[in-house]
Amino acid sequence: MGLPEGETIERYRPTLHTWGPWGAFQHGAPPAAILTHALQRCPGLPDSMRTTRVAVDILGAVPYTEMRTRARITRPGKQILKVEAELLAEDRNGNWRAVASAAAWRMAVLETDEVEKSFARPIPGPEQATVGGPLYDDWDCGYIDSIDITSLPDPDEPDGHHRIHWVRTDKPIVAGDTTDGVEYLMSMVDVANGVGASLDPREWMFMNTDLVVHLHREPRGEWIGISAKASIGPDGIGMTAADLYDVHGPVGRSMQTLLVRPQST
Repeated sequence: MGLPEGETIERYRPTLHTWGPWGAFQHGAPPAAILTHALQRCPGLPDSMRTTRVAVDILGAVPYTEMRTRARITRPGKQILKVEAELLAEDRNGNWRAVASAAAWRMAVLETDEVEKSFARPIPGPEQATVGGPLYDDWDCGYIDSIDITSLPDPDEPDGHHRIHWVRTDKPIVAGDTTDGVEYLMSMVDVANGVGASLDPREWMFMNTDLVVHLHREPRGEWIGISAKASIGPDGIGMTAADLYDVHGPVGRSMQTLLVRPQST
């Protein structure tokens, strides 16, 4: 069967750096990263646009087996464009099914530096942070081992209960390939769920089923700043919201929906 016009398929094999903390399936960050890689490299994207939003949905457990991505433009346009991608895994019957999907809005760029501003507060930079934090202390998996995590107390919350985190990695999304700023951010921003946790992961599971990132500015540099907080509802559902930064200032915001369950179930 031929591919729909404009659709591309790529094949990948995950490494140990994709291993997650919740069981025998990948951490949420690598699927988000490889889907963004597919979105950013879909044929037919004009250079006059940039990505302003990426929405990732985790449709099922993402295994440690060969993965395939397919991407296509679903809403062409000169000012606004939408591109969508799927991450496929082979099931027990030999059929390829989607285990995650993503969609990105891209918009034509125009110089607006005279009116540039952000509602997000400034935060201390990575040079003021120290190595470590709850991800190192409370989690143990191949993905967490692949990133550098630093943290510092939130200066706006002197009780010390909230910390700001700066993360970076030297691991490429695809071996031998380059990584742009949006892909790089999407390879790490899923950790907001962990660094913003309000529950003890030894007692509670709080697995996110999605990741939505809005970017008012394209991120630059090796450090990504995350100021995240989780809210837990009364019925087993929660959400994590995070302000996102690079060393030059705020770049956007992320949201994640959480499935909250006791670890014993």
